[in-house]
Amino acid sequence: MGRGEGEGQPGELRHLDERSMKNPLRIGHRGAAGHVLENTLGSIEKAIELEVDFVEIDLRLTRDGHVVVLHDATVDRTTNGHGRIKDLTLAQLQRITTKDGQHVPTLEQVLKLTDGRVGLMLELKIRGLAKPVTEIVERSGFSNPVIYASFNHDELARIRQILPRAKIMPLFDKAPIRLKALVANLYPTHIGVRFDRMGKRLVDTVHAAEIKIFAYNVNDWAAIQSLKAVGVDGLISDFPKKM
Repeated sequence: MGRGEGEGQPGELRHLDERSMKNPLRIGHRGAAGHVLENTLGSIEKAIELEVDFVEIDLRLTRDGHVVVLHDATVDRTTNGHGRIKDLTLAQLQRITTKDGQHVPTLEQVLKLTDGRVGLMLELKIRGLAKPVTEIVERSGFSNPVIYASFNHDELARIRQILPRAKIMPLFDKAPIRLKALVANLYPTHIGVRFDRMGKRLVDTVHAAEIKIFAYNVNDWAAIQSLKAVGVDGLISDFPKKM
C-alpha cells in the first residue's frame, strides 16, 4: 500500500483509525458527486476542499489495458461520447470530454492529485483489475492510506495474495451472510454495506470480528445521525458537507 507497506500501519492511517473511534470517517463518493460531476478530477478536488478523510472512485480498464476512473460500463451517461470502456483505447477516451467539460482521468492522474492530501478508496468494477491497480499504486509510492473495495470478492482475494497487508473492503447490498467464512477466506479489514441495511446488531457483529464497517451511499442528514448512533466507522456520501 505505497510507502511503508512492510513497516506496519502508517502514521496517518493510525490517525484516521483513532478518529473513526469517535466520529465516522468521511468518504466522498466518486469524489463529491453531489457537487461536481462524479469520478472527475474536479469532483475529487471538491471532496478534498470539503475535508473528507477518503475519496472513493470507480475503476475500469480500457481496451489497451489502462486503468481509468469511471463507474458505468459505457461512457454514454457522463460524457459526450458513446461506447463501452472495454472497447475504447486510452487515446480514444481522451478525445471525448465529460458533460461538464473535463476528461475521464486515469488512476495515475488521481494518485498524483491526491498524494499527501487524502486517502483513497478504490472500487474495482470488473475482473482483472487487481494486478494492474496494485502495480500502479505501488509504483506511484502513494503516501496516504488506500482501501481496495469491490462487490467482486474474488478480485479482492487476488489483492490479498499480491499485497498481504492491504486494506480490503468487500461490498454488500445487504447484510453480509456467513461472516465467519468471509473472514476465514478473505481476511477483510473493512466491510461496506448499503446504509439502509445497516443496524446495531450488524455493526456489533462486525466489530466483534475486529473489522471496520462503512455505510454507503448515505445522503440524508437524519440517516447520517442514525448511523453515527449505531457506531459505524465510515460514511460514504455524495454530499460530504452534510457529514
